[in-house]
Amino acid sequence: MDRELEKKLVEESRNNPEVFGKIFEEYYPAIFRYCLHRTANTEVSNDITSETFYKALNKLGSFKWTGVPFSAWLYRIAGNEIIDYFRHRKYEPGSYDDAEREFNLPDRADHQNIEKELIESQEKVEAAEKFIRAKEAIYRLPVKYQEVLVLRFLEDRKILEICDILGKGEGTVKSLISRGLGRLKKIFEEEKTQPSRETSVIFNAKSKGGN
Repeated sequence: MDRELEKKLVEESRNNPEVFGKIFEEYYPAIFRYCLHRTANTEVSNDITSETFYKALNKLGSFKWTGVPFSAWLYRIAGNEIIDYFRHRKYEPGSYDDAEREFNLPDRADHQNIEKELIESQEKVEAAEKFIRAKEAIYRLPVKYQEVLVLRFLEDRKILEICDILGKGEGTVKSLISRGLGRLKKIFEEEKTQPSRETSVIFNAKSKGGN
């Protein structure tokens, strides 16, 4: 979404929550996909995505423009919810359905086809056994490495976009990526598993910059 349009919709949503439905429609697929990459659980991803938009809507008054896209704020909220999920291994979110009723937002059922397409796409990607092992290895890493590796290599985000999403400096993000890749390599070496073509692309990307 164009930055100016995004800003316009956010400002209008502060006074008219129904406008927030347009932001929901634009970013729902991306946030859901990100949650799916991080949790590997469709039901949990659905819950976290709902909670992300629910909290974004309710905290809209506290959002301040600092040059960072609003979408980065959504990713940050989702990331915090994911951390909470892994910390407690349970999820009891406030529901976007509640916001639908309260503010007359679009019915989330309208997005079931989008969600289905994302899940089917995910299943196709995961058809390769070695790629599944690569993702499982990522899930074994500390959260700080999971975040950057998923955003960089599964979400295909650029370094500066990751900086905006995580609220970290460029040097820190690059360092986390480098260390995360090092830990991934160590896992494969310990398991004596040869990285798949997809995993090799991840490992080799470290030398390409990616700004």
